[in-house]
Amino acid sequence: MKTKGFTLIEVLVAALIIMLGVTGYVTLQSVYIKGDAKTNQRSVAMQLAQEKLEDLRSFTVVQATPGVFSYADIADDAGGDLPAGEAQVTLTSDDDQTYTFNRNWQVTQQYFVDTDADGSPDSWLDSGDPDLPAVLPPWPAQKQVTVTVNWTDRQGNAQSLSLHASIAPVTQADSYQAISESDNTKASPTVTYTPGLAPDVIAYDLGNNQKVETSKPVPEVSKLGDNTQVQFETVKYIELPDDVTKLEQEDFLTVDCECQIAGTGSGATPHMTVLIDEELMVQPGEMITKTTGQPATDKQPALCTQCCRDHHDTAEMIANEVYYRAEEGAPHKHYSHDGQGNFSLAAGVGEQYNEVCRFKRVDGLFQLYPDWQLLDIITFDDKYLLEEGKLESYMSYTESLISKSILGLAAPARPDDRDVIVKPGAYQLLARGIYLDRMTTEHQQKVLDKISVGDDSWKTITPFYDINLTLVAIWSVDNPQIANVTQENIQTLVDPETSYYDTYSRGRLEALNKGNAVVTVVSYPFNAGITGVDALSPLEYQTVRTDNSVKVTVD
Repeated sequence: MKTKGFTLIEVLVAALIIMLGVTGYVTLQSVYIKGDAKTNQRSVAMQLAQEKLEDLRSFTVVQATPGVFSYADIADDAGGDLPAGEAQVTLTSDDDQTYTFNRNWQVTQQYFVDTDADGSPDSWLDSGDPDLPAVLPPWPAQKQVTVTVNWTDRQGNAQSLSLHASIAPVTQADSYQAISESDNTKASPTVTYTPGLAPDVIAYDLGNNQKVETSKPVPEVSKLGDNTQVQFETVKYIELPDDVTKLEQEDFLTVDCECQIAGTGSGATPHMTVLIDEELMVQPGEMITKTTGQPATDKQPALCTQCCRDHHDTAEMIANEVYYRAEEGAPHKHYSHDGQGNFSLAAGVGEQYNEVCRFKRVDGLFQLYPDWQLLDIITFDDKYLLEEGKLESYMSYTESLISKSILGLAAPARPDDRDVIVKPGAYQLLARGIYLDRMTTEHQQKVLDKISVGDDSWKTITPFYDINLTLVAIWSVDNPQIANVTQENIQTLVDPETSYYDTYSRGRLEALNKGNAVVTVVSYPFNAGITGVDALSPLEYQTVRTDNSVKVTVD
């Protein structure tokens, strides 16, 4: 007769198996945690190196000039606003652990010279090379920079990362690119391109097989402070049956800064998009005398120096249609805020204010651009645009929205088939923002003329953008017992290419119980909306763009 239960040996064997399994699991978890920490540290090191390279590229003059960062100032561990040496960084993704990084850079000056006496330059030679001619140009043709970041990981191992770059003695352009460039300059190598995919990236047809699309914004939280930078690019390409070729790329960066009034000084007007001979070109800004600002603290991204100094308008700038942002027809003012809709005007020297600036890369350097202008924000679930006919309906709405805005007409109704019916579970919602850059009166009239005669090529001369705002918009729901929606703090994306929504979560619908709820997504209409920070002025706060037209039914 068999006895029910387990023998002592069976119990001991089972306990041993469980113990080994738990040990293996704990060991595996430890490896994952260590690996993640290393990845975070290396990401920080990469960012510190990239920030320094951008800092060194921010010179405003070539020759040495007292009180101004110049190309001549770039040397070993010298030049720019960010100092060499230690940088303390706290990783919120690593239990607020603080690490010490050491950043240094070496600079090699190079000259392009004639080494075979035929009268034509043919070789790059480093400064000090014995083959250099006796008489050198007033400054080197380029400076090779290597930024090295060292740190010690959690296991006590020394780690190092280096970035290399070439910096030429080039500041802002002195004339329109369209006028100054030669035929050889216009000629460029053919670059193949892989278009993005809906619903994250939307491509617009410009005619003649040309399309334009804007990549997903990539937030980056500064490790020197609490500043947020958001970068993305807009690509124009030509799509043929067997080939897709990139025609043009615009790189944008938007950054929030803490500034203070510096008084009257020399500051730049914005670079801006203008229409020349039926082509969108960049008109460079110019230095004028006006109110200027400066960073309120030194632990901010390098571009905050330019942002604080230049992002100020005058009545003359507005009259000339070359300005950053007008509010009620007047130069915009600057405020500090508490994040609750309360603002304090900053007008006197030394008074602090919150600022957000939009930059565009021009001739290799980020230049200050007029503020973003959001027409509307719209939300739907991540499967919506994949359904038959929905993408076409959505693009019909957005193109109508843009054209009606240019015509001065009321906005069209959003597509009314975006309600969501789901079972309990988690679902990703998306938010897209439609932006239209301010145009000069002459430029806008050219667009109006095309729209009025039904010429679809109006889109080719209109600076508009369809941007995925999911991770920087503000989400909420009216009935959290039925459904909730995530609104986590913005963090630097670890792997934006393959895991865009995984670093932190916004717009993630959590369907809980049967019933109905309404999802609301909002974004501020100017630069603050791109970086996901609070409104910068009472007007921006009052004119927030809202979509609360999507009903969620949990079945």
